[in-house]
Amino acid sequence: MSLSHIHYRVVGEDDYVLEIEVTPTGAYRIDSGDHTSHEPRQGQLNAAQEGELSRLLANLGEPKSHHPPLGASGFMTELTVGDATTARHYQIWSGALSEHPEIAALVRALDVI
Repeated sequence: MSLSHIHYRVVGEDDYVLEIEVTPTGAYRIDSGDHTSHEPRQGQLNAAQEGELSRLLANLGEPKSHHPPLGASGFMTELTVGDATTARHYQIWSGALSEHPEIAALVRALDVI
């Protein structure tokens, strides 16, 4: 299994944004912030992390969107997998993440990098 390019972004309230970028070589960059500034973190996935992300990516299925109901608040998860020619886009409201267990599992794995 090979690792695909991953761009994961969570947008929330009060200017909160979390972005994680993972390249096919396993290099990653994490930018997290809200109303204060946080320095980006960078690193390299180990073999176990690369294998786990590859396995989870293989289970994703077709791109999907699940927007919040009118008046709902919460975070939006945006996930792009692949490069410019093969990109698959997923956009899921945090309140519906449990309805998409394959995406939730990938999000959990990305959140602990």
